[in-house]
Amino acid sequence: MKLSIVIPCYNESDSLNTLINKCIEIIDKDIEIILVDNGSTDNTFQKLSNMNLPKNIILHKIPINKGYGNGILEGLKKAKGEILSWTHADLQTDPKDVVIGYEKYKSELINKKIFIKGVRRNRKFFDNFFSVMMALYCSLVLKRSLFDINAQPKIFHRVFFEKFINPPHDFSLDLYVYNYFKSNNIKVETIPVYFDKRLYGTAKGGGNLRGKIKLIIRTLNYIHKLKKSLNNEIHYS
Repeated sequence: MKLSIVIPCYNESDSLNTLINKCIEIIDKDIEIILVDNGSTDNTFQKLSNMNLPKNIILHKIPINKGYGNGILEGLKKAKGEILSWTHADLQTDPKDVVIGYEKYKSELINKKIFIKGVRRNRKFFDNFFSVMMALYCSLVLKRSLFDINAQPKIFHRVFFEKFINPPHDFSLDLYVYNYFKSNNIKVETIPVYFDKRLYGTAKGGGNLRGKIKLIIRTLNYIHKLKKSLNNEIHYS
Protein backbone atom coordinates (compact mmCIF):
# COMPACT_ATOMS: atom_id res chain seq x y z
CA MET A 1 0.00 0.00 0.00
CA LYS A 2 1.42 3.37 -1.04
CA LEU A 3 -1.12 5.96 0.11
CA SER A 4 -3.55 5.94 3.03
CA ILE A 5 -6.30 8.58 3.16
CA VAL A 6 -8.05 9.07 6.50
CA ILE A 7 -11.49 10.70 6.40
CA PRO A 8 -13.13 11.34 9.78
CA CYS A 9 -16.92 11.32 9.66
CA TYR A 10 -18.99 12.86 12.44
CA ASN A 11 -22.75 12.95 11.82
CA GLU A 12 -22.25 13.01 8.05
CA SER A 13 -25.01 10.58 7.12
CA ASP A 14 -26.47 12.79 4.38
CA SER A 15 -23.07 13.28 2.72
CA LEU A 16 -22.12 9.61 2.55
CA ASN A 17 -23.54 8.58 -0.84
CA THR A 18 -21.72 11.40 -2.62
CA LEU A 19 -18.58 10.90 -0.53
CA ILE A 20 -18.39 7.18 -1.29
CA ASN A 21 -18.87 7.77 -5.01
CA LYS A 22 -15.99 10.25 -4.97
CA CYS A 23 -13.83 7.80 -3.01
CA ILE A 24 -14.52 5.00 -5.48
CA GLU A 25 -13.39 7.28 -8.31
CA ILE A 26 -9.89 7.59 -6.83
CA ILE A 27 -9.38 4.15 -5.30
CA ASP A 28 -6.87 1.72 -6.80
CA LYS A 29 -4.58 -1.09 -5.62
CA ASP A 30 -2.07 1.40 -4.15
CA ILE A 31 -4.60 3.55 -2.28
CA GLU A 32 -6.64 2.76 0.81
CA ILE A 33 -9.26 5.01 2.32
CA ILE A 34 -10.04 4.74 6.02
CA LEU A 35 -13.45 6.13 6.92
CA VAL A 36 -13.54 6.83 10.65
CA ASP A 37 -16.95 7.10 12.25
CA ASN A 38 -15.85 9.57 14.90
CA GLY A 39 -18.46 8.83 17.56
CA SER A 40 -21.42 9.89 15.43
CA THR A 41 -24.82 10.21 17.07
CA ASP A 42 -26.74 9.75 13.82
CA ASN A 43 -26.77 6.65 11.60
CA THR A 44 -23.44 7.35 9.87
CA PHE A 45 -21.82 4.02 10.79
CA GLN A 46 -24.94 1.98 10.11
CA LYS A 47 -25.26 3.53 6.67
CA LEU A 48 -21.59 2.92 5.87
CA SER A 49 -21.84 -0.67 7.12
CA ASN A 50 -24.75 -1.37 4.79
CA MET A 51 -22.89 -0.15 1.70
CA ASN A 52 -21.15 -2.54 -0.67
CA LEU A 53 -17.70 -0.95 -0.40
CA PRO A 54 -14.50 -1.92 -2.24
CA LYS A 55 -12.01 -3.79 -0.06
CA ASN A 56 -9.66 -0.78 -0.04
CA ILE A 57 -12.28 1.35 1.72
CA ILE A 58 -12.01 0.45 5.39
CA LEU A 59 -14.40 1.37 8.18
CA HIS A 60 -13.28 2.14 11.70
CA LYS A 61 -15.71 3.01 14.46
CA ILE A 62 -14.92 5.16 17.51
CA PRO A 63 -17.74 4.70 20.05
CA ILE A 64 -17.47 8.13 21.69
CA ASN A 65 -16.37 11.34 20.03
CA LYS A 66 -13.19 12.58 21.70
CA GLY A 67 -12.42 15.28 19.18
CA TYR A 68 -11.70 15.87 15.50
CA GLY A 69 -8.00 15.19 15.93
CA ASN A 70 -8.63 11.95 17.79
CA GLY A 71 -10.61 10.59 14.84
CA ILE A 72 -7.73 11.36 12.48
CA LEU A 73 -5.06 9.95 14.81
CA GLU A 74 -7.00 6.71 15.29
CA GLY A 75 -7.37 6.41 11.53
CA LEU A 76 -3.65 6.99 11.01
CA LYS A 77 -2.89 4.19 13.48
CA LYS A 78 -4.91 1.82 11.26
CA ALA A 79 -3.23 2.99 8.07
CA LYS A 80 -0.97 0.63 6.12
CA GLY A 81 0.34 3.09 3.57
CA GLU A 82 3.86 4.43 3.30
CA ILE A 83 2.37 7.89 2.75
CA LEU A 84 -0.30 9.17 5.15
CA SER A 85 -2.92 11.83 4.55
CA TRP A 86 -6.26 13.12 5.67
CA THR A 87 -9.12 15.20 4.39
CA HIS A 88 -12.71 15.94 5.43
CA ALA A 89 -16.03 14.19 4.80
CA ASP A 90 -18.06 17.39 4.33
CA LEU A 91 -17.35 17.58 0.56
CA GLN A 92 -16.36 21.23 0.73
CA THR A 93 -13.14 19.94 -0.79
CA ASP A 94 -12.87 16.91 -3.08
CA PRO A 95 -11.09 13.70 -1.97
CA LYS A 96 -9.46 13.84 -5.41
CA ASP A 97 -7.34 16.70 -4.03
CA VAL A 98 -5.43 14.13 -1.97
CA VAL A 99 -4.43 12.24 -5.12
CA ILE A 100 -3.34 15.51 -6.77
CA GLY A 101 -1.26 16.31 -3.69
CA TYR A 102 0.18 12.79 -3.72
CA GLU A 103 1.33 13.20 -7.32
CA LYS A 104 3.09 16.42 -6.33
CA TYR A 105 4.61 14.63 -3.35
CA LYS A 106 6.07 11.94 -5.61
CA SER A 107 7.45 14.47 -8.09
CA GLU A 108 9.30 16.45 -5.40
CA LEU A 109 10.19 13.78 -2.86
CA ILE A 110 13.75 14.01 -1.55
CA ASN A 111 14.61 11.58 1.25
CA LYS A 112 11.02 11.66 2.52
CA LYS A 113 11.47 15.27 3.71
CA ILE A 114 8.45 17.03 2.31
CA PHE A 115 5.00 17.99 3.57
CA ILE A 116 2.08 18.74 1.25
CA LYS A 117 -0.95 20.76 2.31
CA GLY A 118 -3.90 22.45 0.65
CA VAL A 119 -4.56 26.16 0.27
CA ARG A 120 -8.24 26.98 -0.05
CA ARG A 121 -9.70 29.05 -2.90
CA ASN A 122 -13.22 30.43 -3.49
CA ARG A 123 -13.95 30.98 0.21
CA LYS A 124 -16.30 33.57 1.65
CA PHE A 125 -14.63 36.81 2.69
CA PHE A 126 -15.33 36.41 6.42
CA ASP A 127 -14.10 32.80 6.52
CA ASN A 128 -10.95 33.72 4.64
CA PHE A 129 -10.37 36.79 6.86
CA PHE A 130 -10.72 34.64 9.97
CA SER A 131 -8.17 32.11 8.64
CA VAL A 132 -5.69 34.80 7.61
CA MET A 133 -5.84 36.57 10.98
CA MET A 134 -5.41 33.33 12.93
CA ALA A 135 -2.49 32.30 10.74
CA LEU A 136 -0.87 35.71 11.18
CA TYR A 137 -1.20 35.48 14.96
CA CYS A 138 0.20 31.92 14.96
CA SER A 139 3.11 33.05 12.83
CA LEU A 140 3.96 35.94 15.15
CA VAL A 141 3.77 33.86 18.34
CA LEU A 142 5.55 30.78 17.00
CA LYS A 143 8.02 32.85 14.93
CA ARG A 144 7.55 30.97 11.68
CA SER A 145 5.42 31.55 8.61
CA LEU A 146 2.13 29.63 8.67
CA PHE A 147 -0.76 30.06 6.26
CA ASP A 148 -4.26 28.55 5.91
CA ILE A 149 -3.52 26.21 8.79
CA ASN A 150 -6.72 24.16 8.70
CA ALA A 151 -6.77 23.61 4.95
CA GLN A 152 -6.90 20.03 3.72
CA PRO A 153 -5.44 17.73 2.64
CA LYS A 154 -2.33 17.03 4.71
CA ILE A 155 0.17 14.56 3.17
CA PHE A 156 3.44 13.23 4.60
CA HIS A 157 5.59 10.11 5.06
CA ARG A 158 4.59 7.81 7.92
CA VAL A 159 8.04 8.13 9.52
CA PHE A 160 6.96 11.57 10.74
CA PHE A 161 3.77 10.27 12.33
CA GLU A 162 5.93 7.96 14.43
CA LYS A 163 7.81 11.03 15.71
CA PHE A 164 4.77 13.06 16.81
CA ILE A 165 4.77 13.69 20.58
CA ASN A 166 1.42 14.17 22.35
CA PRO A 167 -0.47 15.54 19.34
CA PRO A 168 -3.76 17.25 20.32
CA HIS A 169 -7.05 15.43 19.86
CA ASP A 170 -9.12 18.45 18.80
CA PHE A 171 -9.00 20.89 15.88
CA SER A 172 -5.52 21.99 16.98
CA LEU A 173 -4.10 18.88 15.31
CA ASP A 174 -3.80 20.76 12.01
CA LEU A 175 -1.70 23.44 13.68
CA TYR A 176 0.43 20.89 15.54
CA VAL A 177 1.29 18.98 12.37
CA TYR A 178 1.93 22.07 10.24
CA ASN A 179 4.13 23.58 12.95
CA TYR A 180 5.97 20.28 13.37
CA PHE A 181 7.18 20.32 9.77
CA LYS A 182 7.99 24.02 9.78
CA SER A 183 9.90 23.82 13.08
CA ASN A 184 11.97 20.94 11.73
CA ASN A 185 12.82 22.84 8.53
CA ILE A 186 11.10 20.27 6.34
CA LYS A 187 10.02 21.52 2.94
CA VAL A 188 6.36 22.51 2.74
CA GLU A 189 4.59 22.52 -0.62
CA THR A 190 1.00 23.52 -1.30
CA ILE A 191 -1.73 22.70 -3.78
CA PRO A 192 -4.84 24.82 -4.47
CA VAL A 193 -8.12 23.29 -3.35
CA TYR A 194 -11.40 24.81 -4.43
CA PHE A 195 -13.80 25.30 -1.58
CA ASP A 196 -17.48 24.55 -2.19
CA LYS A 197 -20.58 25.25 -0.16
CA ARG A 198 -21.45 22.55 2.36
CA LEU A 199 -24.42 20.70 0.89
CA TYR A 200 -25.42 18.65 3.93
CA GLY A 201 -25.32 19.03 7.71
CA THR A 202 -23.53 21.73 9.65
CA ALA A 203 -19.86 22.64 10.00
CA LYS A 204 -18.18 20.97 12.96
CA GLY A 205 -15.34 23.45 13.35
CA GLY A 206 -16.93 26.85 13.73
CA GLY A 207 -19.43 27.24 10.93
CA ASN A 208 -21.33 30.10 12.59
CA LEU A 209 -20.12 33.11 14.58
CA ARG A 210 -20.57 31.41 17.95
CA GLY A 211 -18.67 28.36 16.74
CA LYS A 212 -15.87 30.51 15.36
CA ILE A 213 -15.49 32.32 18.69
CA LYS A 214 -15.16 28.99 20.50
CA LEU A 215 -12.64 27.84 17.91
CA ILE A 216 -10.65 31.06 18.28
CA ILE A 217 -10.45 30.64 22.06
CA ARG A 218 -9.34 27.01 21.80
CA THR A 219 -6.81 27.84 19.12
CA LEU A 220 -5.32 30.78 21.04
CA ASN A 221 -4.93 28.61 24.13
CA TYR A 222 -3.22 25.89 22.12
CA ILE A 223 -0.88 28.33 20.34
CA HIS A 224 0.57 29.43 23.67
CA LYS A 225 0.67 25.87 24.98
CA LEU A 226 2.58 24.85 21.86
CA LYS A 227 4.99 27.74 22.23
CA LYS A 228 5.84 26.65 25.79
CA SER A 229 6.43 23.06 24.69
CA LEU A 230 8.74 23.81 21.76
CA ASN A 231 11.92 23.77 23.82
CA ASN A 232 11.10 20.27 25.06
CA GLU A 233 10.07 18.85 21.72
CA ILE A 234 12.25 16.14 20.19
CA HIS A 235 12.69 17.13 16.57
CA TYR A 236 13.05 14.85 13.60
CA SER A 237 16.61 14.60 12.31
